[in-house]
Amino acid sequence: MTNWFDAAIGWQKQLLDTQRNALDAGRQVTDAGAALIAAQEATRRAGEANLAAWQARAQLWRAGPW
Repeated sequence: MTNWFDAAIGWQKQLLDTQRNALDAGRQVTDAGAALIAAQEATRRAGEANLAAWQARAQLWRAGPW
């Protein structure tokens, strides 16, 4: 009986460790996803700033005295 009980406790510990590892992996994926979203947002803002700079430059050339 003790042998079976020890085996059941060992199995439950392994299951708990597996679940903890799965949660840690999920947390890492979530963190990576958040970093990717932040990078995409920064890229979008940089693109908008670049567009605004080109538009200002073009407007400057159109309004020039030449």
